[in-house]
Amino acid sequence: MIPIRARLPDRRPSMTERIDVEGQTYTATAGIDPHTGAVRELFLDGAKSGSGMDAVLNDAAVTISVAIQHGVSIEALRKSVARVAGTPASVIGAALDFLTNVMKEE
Repeated sequence: MIPIRARLPDRRPSMTERIDVEGQTYTATAGIDPHTGAVRELFLDGAKSGSGMDAVLNDAAVTISVAIQHGVSIEALRKSVARVAGTPASVIGAALDFLTNVMKEE
């Protein structure tokens, strides 16, 4: 059975962090469910608006958000992406590390 995705309130807490990957700076924002304190969504920014990378970041953030909202753990997602010597190989992996750290702070 697939868990039902609950709509988040329009206004909710968030945490933002700068992520540097291969000389490029990105911004990751975690949207937090105010009722449970759990991370429920991810937003990624930092690519040129309208570029292919901008679309990839948006699509990845939406995919990760939907997965989390349907019960996939952030840790499972984090372990599934490429790493080089334990370091994330992309901004997606770095963003998942960020979300893992947000969960630890809660």
